[in-house]
Amino acid sequence: MEIRDLFQGIAMGLMDGLITLLGIIVGVGTATNDSRVVIISGLIGGISNSFGTSIGFYTSENAERGQQIAFYKNKKGTRKEGRYIHSHSEIIGSTLLSFSAGVLALVFPIVPFFLSADITVSMVGSLIVCTALLFLLGYYIGKINESDRLRSGVKYVFLGIMSAAVAFVLGGLLKHIIIGGTLEIL
Repeated sequence: MEIRDLFQGIAMGLMDGLITLLGIIVGVGTATNDSRVVIISGLIGGISNSFGTSIGFYTSENAERGQQIAFYKNKKGTRKEGRYIHSHSEIIGSTLLSFSAGVLALVFPIVPFFLSADITVSMVGSLIVCTALLFLLGYYIGKINESDRLRSGVKYVFLGIMSAAVAFVLGGLLKHIIIGGTLEIL
């Protein structure tokens, strides 16, 4: 089993973890203006998300394996060269890596909240960290897929920024609805 075979789980955990955590950080930060609440929400949300993502990944890969086995079983007389069916141990390994990568992904965006008391500075720091990590992840995925690396990196950055933008608007809206006061989204 090579790292390339396990990379799908790592990529899923990292991408999902970074995009989800960025949304939590920006949304909760905008709604509460409290770094402690952001840290708690980020850690709980990030770990819960990692667990959910890895379970979803396992379920999807296991279902795909079952379909592959059924397909090849029905093709009894055909050549079997070139076929590949993931083993249970590969699926479990990828699932554990997906969870671990998701948990790892939450560490870097949370760090700015420990380094600065200013929530705006912390949110911008997290945005920079997530943007850089998403670009590197997308770039690497472009490399292994033999596609345009720059375009792949930019695509992942775009997804992260979209998550942050939606969370920013939602955080401002929820702050207005729950806490009251004027609506200050933009």
